Amino acid sequence: MVRRFLPLLLVLIAGCASAPPFAPVATPVTVKVPVYEPVYCATPALAKPALPIAQLQANSAPADTMRAYAATVVMLKGAVNERDAVIAGCAKPQGENTQAQAASGSKEKPQASGTQ
Repeated sequence: MVRRFLPLLLVLIAGCASAPPFAPVATPVTVKVPVYEPVYCATPALAKPALPIAQLQANSAPADTMRAYAATVVMLKGAVNERDAVIAGCAKPQGENTQAQAASGSKEKPQASGTQ
């Protein structure tokens, strides 16, 4: 039985090995497309706060650990508020929206009224 199927199997394997590839080889093409990216302001570099939790030792008292955690949370909330203030200062100007739409040629859809 093996003697019957062995030549057939060898022919099939040899046929698949000599077949041309199914798809042509893809060659990369570089396309340069300008991307509009507005910059509204230069943001200052925010300093990373020195956190009290970093000064804890392995043998620190539990009360000191809790105080350090609480102070760290307060400092991180202040850092988040400072970051939010910087982001709010770099908001998109009011007239920028219409200028960008006019440049791209897009029209804004009118909004539907509250009643239907």
